[in-house]
Amino acid sequence: MKIGAFCDTLPHGRVLLRAEGLKQAFGGQIILDGLDLELREGEVVLLRGENGSGKTTLLNILTGNLEPDAGAIHYHAHSTPRSYRFPRPWWRELNPFDHFTPEFVAREGVRRTWQEPRLFGAHTLRDNIAVAAPGHPGENPVLALFAPSRSARRETELGHKADAMLARLSLARRQDSSADKISLGQTKRVAIARAVVAGARILFLDEPLAGLDRQGIGDVLELLAFLVRGQGVTLVIVEHLFNQPHLHGLVTTDWLLKDGAIRRTDRKGRGDDSTRPHSLDPSRVSIRRPAWFGLLAGEDMEVVDELLPRGAMLTRIRRPAASKHLSKPVLEIRELVVSRGPRVVIGLDDRGDRVGFNLALYEGDISVLQAPNGWGKTTLLFALAGLQAISQGLVQLRCHPITSLPAWERAKLGMQFVMSDNHSFKGLRVDENIALAGYNNASPGVRALAGRTFSSLSGGEQRKVTLAAGLNSAVRPVVNILDEPFNAFDHSASLDAVKAIKSSRAPGTLLLVPSAV
Repeated sequence: MKIGAFCDTLPHGRVLLRAEGLKQAFGGQIILDGLDLELREGEVVLLRGENGSGKTTLLNILTGNLEPDAGAIHYHAHSTPRSYRFPRPWWRELNPFDHFTPEFVAREGVRRTWQEPRLFGAHTLRDNIAVAAPGHPGENPVLALFAPSRSARRETELGHKADAMLARLSLARRQDSSADKISLGQTKRVAIARAVVAGARILFLDEPLAGLDRQGIGDVLELLAFLVRGQGVTLVIVEHLFNQPHLHGLVTTDWLLKDGAIRRTDRKGRGDDSTRPHSLDPSRVSIRRPAWFGLLAGEDMEVVDELLPRGAMLTRIRRPAASKHLSKPVLEIRELVVSRGPRVVIGLDDRGDRVGFNLALYEGDISVLQAPNGWGKTTLLFALAGLQAISQGLVQLRCHPITSLPAWERAKLGMQFVMSDNHSFKGLRVDENIALAGYNNASPGVRALAGRTFSSLSGGEQRKVTLAAGLNSAVRPVVNILDEPFNAFDHSASLDAVKAIKSSRAPGTLLLVPSAV
């Protein structure tokens, strides 16, 4: 499908959603300041803004997950409009049919996906999609009890519809797989499909391309194009700065959120081949660098690429003098095999033979491991951290075996990890979180957030705090292992992250990222 060719032909119809005078503040900090917006049928909106500008806050408000301090929201996706004005008087909450909650807003045809896909891991892909369908028999235990045949027919019907949707996602053979056994790209496609099956007429997507490799991005773009053209779904997308170019052929409208207000710009389809899914075919790309790579390598660094099994690549960044006298490895992995159940995740070669995975980090290196989604980057991190059992192999830190040590002993010896998820205490303030990590010399950007609770921060701000605390813990690190450290960062935040990584006290650093896109 030529994404760039059809957005000009899509008519922008009636208004589906209108917001007037939205105001929101957290702890005295104004996030939205009398914001107005209008969303029309058939639009594909790219919602842009710096980290902390309020993009996720706005999505939370428009989807009923957060009640604004003031303003009004009008939903017109269905034949019967519904309006909410804020602040809402207390007596409105006495009406069981008039609440401002995600459940009530969802009935207006408004759905969303999250930065972290939220599937039921123990359930099959078929069940994950079918359970979202309106009128699912599981919602009515009385029907299941007194009309079991009717309930069974309805469940079978929904299962067939879910299978058809999975076939559309090129997952027809995975319908009986549990959701915890698929790659991140597949997970995101299933989450989007579930929202559509649930009746979405307006779909808000929070970073749908984040963390995906070339193939994953192409698959998600193709799905979004189908939803707009084939299903008539109106989209509002928040996406990482470095992934926004992939959306240019799809987006019809640009919303720039700045200083608490929206600036709207209508776009025309560019028809640019570089934004079409077929151009993301890995076979047509040699070695491509992530957009932040130039910030990390600089002009005075030597870059060495090493091809690894199953489409992965290790890129070493080091000063030219360091390559002349490589010291002993600070981290060494020998013949590592890691399995999840009967499936070997780490340790297979290109032919599928079990040979073990080998990797060494040298002092002074910043190494970048790029691999496709589903390759096992997170599994490798968990195995090195002591959170995932190792089937065979050896892990050494400064020539000392640590394979049998528990996670906390590895941390004491200097194995420092920053996960891709923002694992911090949501109810604590930022200064309390960084104090627990032993980080007493916070940067100005982190100090500015000190008095706010972690849960009130935007995704980019949370990532900034997590990365700062992880790189500056009380234990002197030997190796820093960072899982997607630039995820959710704009250009300015990426610059700050690069400076923090380069100034880290750790002799070795390993970054785990998706394949370059």
